[in-house]
Amino acid sequence: IAAWMAGGVIPTMVYYGLQIISPRFFLITALLLCSLVSLALGSSLSTIGTVGVALFGIGQAIGIPGPITVGAIVSGAYFGDKMSPLSDTTNLAPSVSDTNVFDHIRHMMVTTTPTYLLCLILYGILGFFFGQGAIDSSQVQATLDVLQSQFLIHPLLLLPPLLVLVMVIFRIPALPGLLGAALLGILAALAVQGASLSSLLGTVMNGFSASTGVETVDTLLNRGGILSMMRTVALMLIALSFAGIFEKTGMAKAILEKVISRVKSDRGLVIATVLTAWGVLLGTGQQYVAIIMTGRLFRPLYQEHDLKPQNLSRALEDAGTVFGGIVPYSTGAGFTENMLGISAWQYGPFTFFSWLNPLVAIAIAAMGKSMPKNGDKP
Repeated sequence: IAAWMAGGVIPTMVYYGLQIISPRFFLITALLLCSLVSLALGSSLSTIGTVGVALFGIGQAIGIPGPITVGAIVSGAYFGDKMSPLSDTTNLAPSVSDTNVFDHIRHMMVTTTPTYLLCLILYGILGFFFGQGAIDSSQVQATLDVLQSQFLIHPLLLLPPLLVLVMVIFRIPALPGLLGAALLGILAALAVQGASLSSLLGTVMNGFSASTGVETVDTLLNRGGILSMMRTVALMLIALSFAGIFEKTGMAKAILEKVISRVKSDRGLVIATVLTAWGVLLGTGQQYVAIIMTGRLFRPLYQEHDLKPQNLSRALEDAGTVFGGIVPYSTGAGFTENMLGISAWQYGPFTFFSWLNPLVAIAIAAMGKSMPKNGDKP
């Protein structure tokens, strides 16, 4: 992120975005764009930290409240994270459940599609109310002027995000892909923006820093860097340590066995899985722990009920993945707050995808729909 800032990549995205995005349809645009990027990257955090930063800056410039903008960004990012075959959680859930990733993704469409349609409607309504006023053209023009004075703005600087998508298409693994993205930003900073190597190394470590005199621009630009991730890393270590204690001492098993003992029907089993994954996520703040712990405990029950394993994998993701972005002490929420400056307590109520997806999954299970058995035809 710091490299893309120094290279003018994100400023270029904001510069052109301010001129083409309609305020009334901004929230829907943010949802769709983050969904597409996250589907391609397979990473909600990478999407929030790149395209999300640019969209947040645009939202501020056109007068959309920050928490609502972040809610739309996180909703789109976690939709793509959930549905992308490149996502870690999308591969983890079927592996825990003993099914394959493509059967898992197809099965998730049943709960994800209506959830996404509801999100489009809700963000469309919010966009109508918050985007119908006149744009503060002086604020937008000031932002454009400052960006143009601080950076060389050129369409070629849109190549780094496009090349990242190309790397994804060729299935380059996440770590070299992200390092490649950072390298593209560094090259742009050196070759296009004229940054010195010494200042650029400081930027990569400490984050990009600028003082333009325009608050919204400074809020957008001053972010990134290795040190900015230390809070997130510490949160991850503490959460995983807690989860390990929770499991190894037998507390988790004792609690979940009480839940399992009350399950009598297929409907109850799926609902219990969603609620348990939800509860473990709230208790530990870790998506991986929610998926693995819940999956290991419930998998024998799905076999007893002769339900196809993708029923379990879908339930794990419907709660264990998407809600992770708004649990305030989770890694995802910590990262989002670091990148965008808005806490989960503020943007959480507007992250409709994270709230609606588990509820839609429970509703479909309660109706007895979409719970195929092992003997059913494909």
